[in-house]
Amino acid sequence: MPTESSGVERGQLRSVVVKMAEDGPVYTCDEVTDVTCAETCVSLEACMECGCAVLQDEGGPWGSAMDVIFCLLPIVFLLVVTLKPKPMATTLSLPLAALLMFLVRLMYLGSDPLLTSGSVIAGAHEALTPLSIMAGAMSLFEVMEATNCMPFMMREMKALTKGHPVAELMILFSFAYMVEGASGFGTPVALGAPMLISLGHPKLESVVVLLLMNTFATVWGAAGTPIWFGFGGLGLTEDEFIEISYKAAVCIAIAAYLLLPFVLSIMVPKTLLNKNRLFIAASLSTCVLPSLGLSFAFYEFPALIGGLVGCIGTSVLIHYRVGLSQHEPDELLLETGRHPMEIASVCEESIVHDYRKQQSVDFSVSTKGPAQEIASTESKPITNPNGMAQNDIEIAENDNPVDPVGSKKEADENLGRGVSFDDPVETIEATEDAGDGIVSFDDDEALKRKNEVDRERSIFQRQGTSMSDAVTTDSLRAVEDHFGPRKAVGEGYVKELLLRTFPIWGTILILFLTRVEQIGIKELLQRTDPHFSIYFGTYGTFEMSASLVVSLKDILTYPGLSWTYALLYVPFLVPFILMSALTVFIFRKELTRGVGKMRRNVLGRLVGPAKALVGALILVELMLNGGEASPASLIGTTLSEAMAGGWIAIAGFIGVLGSFFSGSTTISNLTFGNIQMIAAENIGTSTTSLLALQACGASAGNGVCLNNIIAACAIVGLTNVGEGTIIAKTYKYVLGFVVIATIGMLIFFLRF
Repeated sequence: MPTESSGVERGQLRSVVVKMAEDGPVYTCDEVTDVTCAETCVSLEACMECGCAVLQDEGGPWGSAMDVIFCLLPIVFLLVVTLKPKPMATTLSLPLAALLMFLVRLMYLGSDPLLTSGSVIAGAHEALTPLSIMAGAMSLFEVMEATNCMPFMMREMKALTKGHPVAELMILFSFAYMVEGASGFGTPVALGAPMLISLGHPKLESVVVLLLMNTFATVWGAAGTPIWFGFGGLGLTEDEFIEISYKAAVCIAIAAYLLLPFVLSIMVPKTLLNKNRLFIAASLSTCVLPSLGLSFAFYEFPALIGGLVGCIGTSVLIHYRVGLSQHEPDELLLETGRHPMEIASVCEESIVHDYRKQQSVDFSVSTKGPAQEIASTESKPITNPNGMAQNDIEIAENDNPVDPVGSKKEADENLGRGVSFDDPVETIEATEDAGDGIVSFDDDEALKRKNEVDRERSIFQRQGTSMSDAVTTDSLRAVEDHFGPRKAVGEGYVKELLLRTFPIWGTILILFLTRVEQIGIKELLQRTDPHFSIYFGTYGTFEMSASLVVSLKDILTYPGLSWTYALLYVPFLVPFILMSALTVFIFRKELTRGVGKMRRNVLGRLVGPAKALVGALILVELMLNGGEASPASLIGTTLSEAMAGGWIAIAGFIGVLGSFFSGSTTISNLTFGNIQMIAAENIGTSTTSLLALQACGASAGNGVCLNNIIAACAIVGLTNVGEGTIIAKTYKYVLGFVVIATIGMLIFFLRF
């Protein structure tokens, strides 16, 4: 008798498996139950019309243990060459790992050569999604710099936070949380990291912190896609989806309160964090607690609404200085080498860079003590930390002028990084660590700096003033020179604020309108009918719908193996390119460089990441395609059967593994959701609890996801730091997240 079963495979239609005879082959067919066509067809065209393929046996010839070893071999290779002291570039390691998986599938697993080769083609096409998102994000920030919207926004942010690094980080946390809820696709890091860098923070640490911040929200990314789509093929009810949502939310909330202070310590001295524990807890609560409450009723909106409430709540806390300690710029300068009121740029061309080049001096901290004058070769207004002019004191040259770095040549080499105090005897030189932008000093120089800071502070304290009352930065002065003093509300401030921040709030608004299914636009952007098609022979059938959804179906004649790209839904043309074009139009008279120059800058920065991402996505397709015979399924099934109850200890890490190689919480859930369900049934525990743990692990895995790391580094121009360096900084937080989530699930939800 024929037997039937159903399942969903990545990139394939729901299919029916039919066994024709006792000793006959097993087929997987699209939308048909009679496979007589596949048995009798003789020509390629006729067999393609049948829509059937022979289903491969699961596993290789040497048993399930060797299956796991061989299937993990490419991943182990990738980890070793990426994390070793002198790592291999991902432009080489990822294609090599994909090649190794290709050989494992053909030479050991004996996979269908059409499916295996077609997966390579599908993976190469899949790389278009992250590359286009990167191109769109880069274009938006290039335009924001060229129109001077970014410097304006950073000045306003500094005016709100007074340069307080904890305040800046917490408002970026809620912002990234909200963007993840609206969009997903790695957009929070693509938007948040450049903003953090523009606030004056080092590039490397900014990328690391944003990657880790993004691990707390992706369970509900893109209006809950990882839940309703990631677990959509498991036959779960609406109530079970909500159970997964709130169980994951409880564990994520616990992890956020325990781990986020340690994440912030990557960029903020621990002494300052300890002084602001109340603010951190209050700010985190404005975001996480609404998200937790919503998760008991929805699985689409916890991150989106929680992040929005968090942005508003954190801004109010900052405005009224609730829990925020007073911070002295000189103290932060001593500990980090960066002045808290410093503004930077992710682009090489900006008003800040232009100003410094024109002045031919290093970034300097100018102080005017009550008992002394500071030497300068020109008159400059001293400004307070919010960038407003404090007085028009003329600073004249005295008998012992001080060169902040020692020579103009050194000033050019260390442009924007030197720091000087009024000391005619000694100067301290600062050097920039490769890749991270942090100014560092050797022990002797640090001691000299501390002595100088203490001396300057004591002078101000004797007079009842503070160094922060007479401090400015060249970057803020550059913004002030361009825009003038900040306007009052009645002087057109609101209009200027709305226009200059339009690229960001407009992007968020469009993401919200196009991602929330209830609005109706999302469905329009993803329609596949009506469409036209072009037959490209055995390569596949190309289709394009009226909504500009393009696809390549039946790649290499393999039924159901396809690639799809929704041109208007993937965050590329909408919203990034659209907002870039609108911003250029609004500020066309203020452009500092042409559109052609910006386009060349973006394309030039995509070359390296393109090589790595093509290799990464080919590896993903080779891991996932093939249903129960795929390497990912073989790994999960074998381990879950072998470990029995011990599976709970690694269930979260399986989610991390899925995100590590696929770059997506949704794909991790798609890949391992069925395995987690089978394991729960075998163990005799709650299915929704184990799926929630899978979702938590997949969310945490975004902190070590190679695709996200490559994209983030390309967007911010961090080209001289290997991905292994970033993973070495993030992995311990990811491991901590999974351990906390596992313990939380065991305490509150898992029962045997």
